[in-house]
Amino acid sequence: MKQVQKQKYVIWVFLLVLAAGVLHSLKSLLHQETFRWIVNQNEYRTMLAETAGLLAAFCTFGLFISERRQRIGAAALLLSIFLWAHEVFFPVLVSGLYMAYLVFAGRFLRTVLWKLPEEDGIGSDFLTGTSFLITVFCLMSALGIGSIPYLTGFVLISGAAGLIAWRPHFSSKGQQHWNRREILLLAFLMTMVCLQAGRLNISIDYDSLWYGLRSGYILNNGRGIYENMGTIGIVYTYSKGLEVLTLPLSLLPSYSFLTSVNLWLAGGTLYMGYRIGRLYLNWERSVFLAALLSATPGIMNMAVTAKSDMMTLLIQEIMIYYLLCYIKAGPRFWRYLCYGISAFFLSLTLKPTALIFSTAIFGMTFLYIPVKGFLPQLKSWRQNTGSLAVLAASALALAGIWARTIVITGLPITSVFSSLLTKLGFQMKYPFEVNTIPNSAPAGSIKEQALHLSKRVYGFFLSPTGRDMDHVILAWGGFMLYFLMIMWIISRFYGKDVDRASNRSLSVLLTVMYIPFLLVNLISLVMLHQVDGNYFMLLYVLTAVYVLKSVSDTGEKAVWRAAAGAAAGVFLFSLFITSMTNWSWSVGFSPSSFRHKGYYNHQETARQDMVSKGNEKIWDILASNPRNRLIAVGEHPQVLSFPCSAQSYDDITGVWGNVVLVKKMDYFVEFMDYAKTDYVYVQAGYTGGRLRSYTLVKDLIEWGKLVPICYEKGNLLAAVDVKGEHSQASVQALKEFEQYYLKKEAEEQQ
Repeated sequence: MKQVQKQKYVIWVFLLVLAAGVLHSLKSLLHQETFRWIVNQNEYRTMLAETAGLLAAFCTFGLFISERRQRIGAAALLLSIFLWAHEVFFPVLVSGLYMAYLVFAGRFLRTVLWKLPEEDGIGSDFLTGTSFLITVFCLMSALGIGSIPYLTGFVLISGAAGLIAWRPHFSSKGQQHWNRREILLLAFLMTMVCLQAGRLNISIDYDSLWYGLRSGYILNNGRGIYENMGTIGIVYTYSKGLEVLTLPLSLLPSYSFLTSVNLWLAGGTLYMGYRIGRLYLNWERSVFLAALLSATPGIMNMAVTAKSDMMTLLIQEIMIYYLLCYIKAGPRFWRYLCYGISAFFLSLTLKPTALIFSTAIFGMTFLYIPVKGFLPQLKSWRQNTGSLAVLAASALALAGIWARTIVITGLPITSVFSSLLTKLGFQMKYPFEVNTIPNSAPAGSIKEQALHLSKRVYGFFLSPTGRDMDHVILAWGGFMLYFLMIMWIISRFYGKDVDRASNRSLSVLLTVMYIPFLLVNLISLVMLHQVDGNYFMLLYVLTAVYVLKSVSDTGEKAVWRAAAGAAAGVFLFSLFITSMTNWSWSVGFSPSSFRHKGYYNHQETARQDMVSKGNEKIWDILASNPRNRLIAVGEHPQVLSFPCSAQSYDDITGVWGNVVLVKKMDYFVEFMDYAKTDYVYVQAGYTGGRLRSYTLVKDLIEWGKLVPICYEKGNLLAAVDVKGEHSQASVQALKEFEQYYLKKEAEEQQ
């Protein structure tokens, strides 16, 4: 009896510590001027009121409508009204149909052609369909028929043929009757998804505008993905699996057709988190896990960007899930292992850093797999041709995506890995520059390095403020980690382990995956110069699974009830933080309206913005041919909104470019010749005086390399002639430039 009383006291102490952490984080964040300003905006308050109404409505439908289909229908109707009100109905619908196409294509290939079982799940369908379509798009590009209309035509024709010839069956397994706790958790999860959907139109972030939303111009400009577009910024050479996959959506008038893909992928991420949880937890606790992930801004704030982080996380979850399934089912189910390996390959097509994080998980798993009899199973590969077909599709997709980077740069993968690959014998092509890993670790003693780590961990867990945390608060997962750390300590205090023998191997593998992966993340937290919260998305998922399994394994209902009760406060706190933060610092939802076309026309908005700045004629000239290649000297990334293949002066001279190219005029002329540049645009008031960009443009005009063709309210558009020469006409053109171009004021350059 005394032991039980003591345990209750321990739970209360830790819950008080958790509450103190919430209050400390709130005080720390609301002390910041930015957050104080946000909470006082009418748009933000309206957003919170609408979010509260959504949560109440979802809860009402779940609790008071007993019939399952009617409940789902009511929720779907509410969701449709919400999406229409915020002008994202058609983007979400069209991108959802595209995601469904990938799943159906994968199901057809797996079950009809390759004779694999249907019950392997939607994760294997999505994995197969995605690998197949990327491979097809790469092949079409290699054959010179990879233009976006052709890619779109393939999707439409194959999708229509599939609907006519084959009707897939998806079994409906799982919980049919939800209890009140599960309904509340699912209502919260749906609300968090809607919170992101409501701001799709206004949350276009810097990186998305830079490269994520311009695939139709910078990745595929008529011939396919292997055409060298002449863009030098390293982001243009990243592994572009997601961008290639979504090319058919890239030229639609609203950016939300692309960003809403990540909204669907976020839903898939929550579902796969639930599926991983089901290997260790019961239904209700797995739903709790999915709701906890939905409350993590470090995951959900990536649902309204055009970045590849969400897709990478989903594929990594699929990899982990099927590796765990293989361990649970045994060597006879070799197809699970093939799914896991396929997901590993596919993750490498999406994001350069996946080479570190996916490999860390995959590599540690293979230290454990031989114990389960993997090597003898290799001998029976002829009996697993369907599984090998899935594996081959992902391998071909990886080869196709990396081939693009090799064609352009000489390396299979760029970013910080270029310095490592060149040491291995690879040669980086002109005009790219080798990059190294930026290291922020202090060069002092072990004590100083430990202090550096402790400050970052504190900021990451409780107070993501200050310069070091600028990119953490945008996608923060730290407080969830603080909550999970407390619950793990409580579970260790009880010291019980109720794992059955049948689940022991799963527990061991989870530990083998998680502990080294945690160490890799801690090392990166020390070394990285700039810490981004979204770097650690997979850590959030694995930590949630690992800790909730530990809490469940205690076998003590009091511990789980304490976790669930404390989570209610954590959920509300996370909703508050998520609603305030996103990568573009937009406030509130997209403005509500019911009189529109069902989508917001971002391209027309960009055109009107350029026209208001005196670029109407310039826009029309550049828009006359989407294959025009432009170097824009102006505000980055705004000047990249011209409807053609544009790169900015900052792309060339920035940290991920090659500043040597502008040191001399001849170097820049050589680069323009390499890039097959058609035009150079110089934004009014952007450059002037002694700035290098200004003197470079003057030199190019004087020597006949730039021929001005249009001045409009101080803006300049000039045609490129790399063979131009100094002449009386070029001297006169220079005088006109100095007369008509609106130069930046000298005092602003100081």
